[in-house]
Amino acid sequence: MAGDDQVTDPVCQMKIKPSEAVATAEHKGQTYYFCSQDCADAFRESPEDYL
Repeated sequence: MAGDDQVTDPVCQMKIKPSEAVATAEHKGQTYYFCSQDCADAFRESPEDYL
């Protein structure tokens, strides 16, 4: 069941399952999951804007 837990894309706030994430990014030792490559790119450019 743990694989069914949803996380929130920090850029667009969409709920997604980590196993279905289009992209991931590491920031300060934490993994973030994204619904699209555009969200991941935006986060990587300025992560503090989304945390």
